[in-house]
Amino acid sequence: MASIIRIKRSSGTAKPASLNWGEMAYVTGIGSFGGTNQYKDRVFLGDDGTNVNPVAGHFYTSMMEHAAGSIAGVTNARNSDGGIIAILDSDRKVDLWNVDNLRIDGNEISSQDNDGNIILNPNGNGDIMIPDDTKIGFGGGADGTSNPDAFIRYDEVGGDRLEIGSADDTKGRVVFTNATQATTTDNGSVQFAGGVGIDKDLIIGGKIIAPGGSTFDKIKIDDNVISSITGSDNKIFIDPFPDGLSNEGDVIIKGNLQVDGTTTTVNSTQSTVNDPIMTVGDVTSTRTVMQTVASGVSTAILDDIVGIAQDDLVAGTGLPNSGVTTVTAINASAKMITFIGTTSSGISTGSQFTITHATDTNTDRGLSFKYNTASGTTNTKDGFFGFDDSSIASSTAGTGNHGTHGDDSRRWTYVPDATITASVVTGTKGFLDVKGIYYQSGNFSSGGVVWFDSEGLQRSTNAPASPTITSKQVLTAVTKVVLTMPGNVTLAQGDIVKQASSNAFGVVESAVNAATSVPLVGVEGTFNNSNTLIREGQSGGTTSLSAPSSVATTYINKPHWTSTLDGGTF
Repeated sequence: MASIIRIKRSSGTAKPASLNWGEMAYVTGIGSFGGTNQYKDRVFLGDDGTNVNPVAGHFYTSMMEHAAGSIAGVTNARNSDGGIIAILDSDRKVDLWNVDNLRIDGNEISSQDNDGNIILNPNGNGDIMIPDDTKIGFGGGADGTSNPDAFIRYDEVGGDRLEIGSADDTKGRVVFTNATQATTTDNGSVQFAGGVGIDKDLIIGGKIIAPGGSTFDKIKIDDNVISSITGSDNKIFIDPFPDGLSNEGDVIIKGNLQVDGTTTTVNSTQSTVNDPIMTVGDVTSTRTVMQTVASGVSTAILDDIVGIAQDDLVAGTGLPNSGVTTVTAINASAKMITFIGTTSSGISTGSQFTITHATDTNTDRGLSFKYNTASGTTNTKDGFFGFDDSSIASSTAGTGNHGTHGDDSRRWTYVPDATITASVVTGTKGFLDVKGIYYQSGNFSSGGVVWFDSEGLQRSTNAPASPTITSKQVLTAVTKVVLTMPGNVTLAQGDIVKQASSNAFGVVESAVNAATSVPLVGVEGTFNNSNTLIREGQSGGTTSLSAPSSVATTYINKPHWTSTLDGGTF
């Protein structure tokens, strides 16, 4: 029969005090790690120093009584500690792994510490790396197994960029809850070292502060200047109507409005101004410095030099004579002015100069208007009414149609078909249609008479201080024609020439000595070139004359003062 070999054994709680080299012992019972039962259910082996070493026993093997790779749901009733040893399967895996408060189960890493954090902390300068095109998802349900509502990933295949996105545009919004106010580009709650591209609308609840200027499409805002950029055709539109460029809506400007351009066009059909007196031809204007002006120079390049004249005053910071100097020369092509003295300091681009006109430019002031006399643009006319500033120069020089008068002055004029060049109006004066004209006190008294002098100036006479018996002159309306005779004739001043068949007659204005041109004044009726004429001399004699070869009318019913009333002879 088989032999039974038994090793040393004990049912107590203590391990053997000593074992010989190679001697074994066994302590029964259900053991635990530590405490009074820490040596139960173990096998011990003595070494060459008689030391007792635990080497086996059910305390250890009970921890491995489960399928390889299976940890989840395994218990150890034999071991009072419930200890379990993980046995890897052939793929070197287990189905559950707990480390401190962390659990790895399937595709999930979770914390077993209620409200505990999960911390990824690389050693030293190491990084936490996420492979290319891998999403870090958010909002996948309570257990994280649903599709994410939002994600972060580095898009290597697509745009080669870090992407925060979502498959649903109503989700995946990014909110920065840090409420730090930004005062510079370095202290805001969100900082971007590079540019920011935004495909959709941007709504900002606070201020937009851009020290370096901002560009919106083709509009640039820099400091307190709104300007266009290259490619905008040098145009800026302000349109209050939401559906594109139209003539609807209102643009309201609070404060003063200054327009520095050369042309202001108003396309509205009605304009109203509260100001009871409108001023044109202002003697002051503002110009902008277009290039930095160095200290110690006497020139500056401006945005526009139109309207600036030599001897005009220019004022601005950095200019000589405490900021006010005089223009000495103008370079129109370079838009440059030269002034007296040199700049006391540098003047930056964008600075403003105030120009005060100090010379008489002999330019007119008033209102110009356009109209059409018929169909087609060729029938577009320019009209003008206003102040004729150049009348003095014209009349004094004797080259204009104003004449020279002792009380010569600048005049109010109306030109229906005008030519306007450099703010000087030329053209034939138009008619004035009014109910009456008032003369200033001192230029008339009760019963005065209006008359025209030899230069065409309408004047007024005063009534006599006391009644007179007779008048010296009578105002008549005279028509003058010039007859061209087929041959020479001789006529005396005052002769009457009549054409019986037409009932036309007139008085010879000046003697005709063997000539063909006969001037007649006081003409009544209409002369023709087909009927003969009769001359009635002042002594009563008559002479027959040939029919005139032509009749030319010099004027009709021209007002005329005369001291002679002559009914003629018969």
